[in-house]
Amino acid sequence: MEYPHETLDDVLRHGAAAWPGRPALIGEAVRLSYAELDARVDALASALTEAGLAPGDSAAVMADGSAGAVLALAATMRAGACAVPLDAAHPDARRAEAMRDAGCRLVVSPDLVATTGAAPAGARPDAPAYAIYTSGSAGRPKAVIVGHAAAARHAAAAADLFGLTPGDRVLQFASLSFDVAQEEIWPTWLAGGTVVIRPRELPHAAALGRLVAEHGITVLQLPTAYWRALLADAALISASDLRTLRLMVIGGEAASLADVHRYRDSPFRGIDLVNGYGPTECVVTATAFRLAGNDPLPATGGGLPIGSAVPGRRLWILDDAGHPVVPGSAGELYVGGVLADGYLNQPELTAERFREIQVGGERQRTYRTGDLVRECEPGVLEFLGRLDNQVKVRGYRVELEEIDAALRDCPGVQDVANVLIPGPSGEPMLATLIVGDAASVIPEASRRLPAYMIPTATVTAERLPLTTSGKIDRPAVQTLVAEALAARWSARAGKTAGTSSPRPTGGN
Repeated sequence: MEYPHETLDDVLRHGAAAWPGRPALIGEAVRLSYAELDARVDALASALTEAGLAPGDSAAVMADGSAGAVLALAATMRAGACAVPLDAAHPDARRAEAMRDAGCRLVVSPDLVATTGAAPAGARPDAPAYAIYTSGSAGRPKAVIVGHAAAARHAAAAADLFGLTPGDRVLQFASLSFDVAQEEIWPTWLAGGTVVIRPRELPHAAALGRLVAEHGITVLQLPTAYWRALLADAALISASDLRTLRLMVIGGEAASLADVHRYRDSPFRGIDLVNGYGPTECVVTATAFRLAGNDPLPATGGGLPIGSAVPGRRLWILDDAGHPVVPGSAGELYVGGVLADGYLNQPELTAERFREIQVGGERQRTYRTGDLVRECEPGVLEFLGRLDNQVKVRGYRVELEEIDAALRDCPGVQDVANVLIPGPSGEPMLATLIVGDAASVIPEASRRLPAYMIPTATVTAERLPLTTSGKIDRPAVQTLVAEALAARWSARAGKTAGTSSPRPTGGN
């Protein structure tokens, strides 16, 4: 496909020229046309330039769920710098560590005002556009650097994939610190549509329906876990509130065919569903599977397929020796084409994960995902699981070792291992096996880690199960923790049998 823009800043400048009067950004007490948005971004970029921000620098953007944060993101890029979105809800220490690691010159305030009218440098195709911090295995987060050329190409691919037009209104649901936010914003602006910022408080089912109706939302992109909870409360949503909605996009965790049946029995029936897949290293969505209203469901092991490559991507399923697997067999997914630049300040890890492979006599730069997949139909992939200890928790990708490292520092804790197990309702939940005193773990975790990395339940033991090589035996930990919690939930259920008390959901 053709890529009309070389940088994300080009996308916005084009929008101001092509659709100056159309609404570009709507938030709480904010409504900006493309011309107004471009002018505000230019003024803020000028102020950042006066403040000393130069091409090649990095600047932190506080992802607080405001329209101002989106302005700060775009202005940082127009100043020629790399934007580093950091979730304002994360602990201060975690944000400070990320800012040190990224070498951020400043924290961008959308209220900065230029005094000299210095012209911003603008973005270059070969320059970093943004850095997204994800969980790291060495006990500290790692930053994935995405360049302007790759980000602009993905914006064009996503706009095509979702069929975006100037008439679309896309809800900006994800935190700017999550890569999906970039897919909600830039493809919409490339197509001349409107980005609508959601309220800072996560809306419940009925409130989301009213939000769709109020703003005429046409496209929703939701974390799979939130989408699944939405379906559980679908009876609270009025079908008439969804009359403008034409597309539902989900991703972040595996979805099942059973989920699709519930979707088709909800007020969302008849609305196309796209299941997207893509690590941050692959510049948001790398594969997608689309189901129209009455399309037959594919034959899989129970999971909703993650689909085929989006434009600009190539996919390979390889065995442990790096050879293509037999069609239909399981193997590790490698993604090529539009990719991130690598990891900030971690050349060894970049070399390990971003590999060149020999394909048809040519060398191809790829990202080794660590995900196990298979073809359930020719060219259509089914996700089977992770090959390592990196897991999806509440829509976020985390390294279990990072949580281990943080919790080992808690008072009274000798050792710890975190695992993902099925909760009482079947949803994945994060649980911790602790050697020592567990009393301080949850309070300390709340100070040290983002909310999505805090364990839901804890179990104590005299020692951790180990493999013969001396490493933590995670499968054995999972079994031990799952059995202990099942007994705990069963005992609680027995005590509340015959009463109107709610079913226990785990915990300490």
